Amino acid sequence: MTPGKAKQIENDLARLAAAIGKIAEEIKALYESEHDSDEICSQPDLPQERPAQTPTLEEVRGILADKASSGFREAVQTLIKKHGANRLSDIDPSEYDLLVREVRALK
Repeated sequence: MTPGKAKQIENDLARLAAAIGKIAEEIKALYESEHDSDEICSQPDLPQERPAQTPTLEEVRGILADKASSGFREAVQTLIKKHGANRLSDIDPSEYDLLVREVRALK
C-alpha cells in the first residue's frame, strides 16, 4: 500500500467515524424526544437549550480531514500548530470546539 493510499484510507475512516458519531447523536435525540413525549410534564414547555458538547477526537479529525482534502491542508496544519501541537491528538480536548470553529471559518 502506498503512503498516499494509506493517508486516504485514514481520512476516509476519520470521516466515517465522525458521521457515525453524528448518527448516534441523532438517534439519541430522537429516542429522548419520543421518551419525553410519553411523559406528562407539569411544567410549561420551555425552549430547551442543547448544552454545548465538546466534539470527540474522531469528529474533529473527520472535519479537519474534509477541510484538508478541500485544499486547505496547510491552513489546517497551521491551526493545529497554533494550538501548540504538531498532531491533532496532542491538542487538549477542551480546545476542540474552538479548533472546529476556526477550521469551518476557512474560506
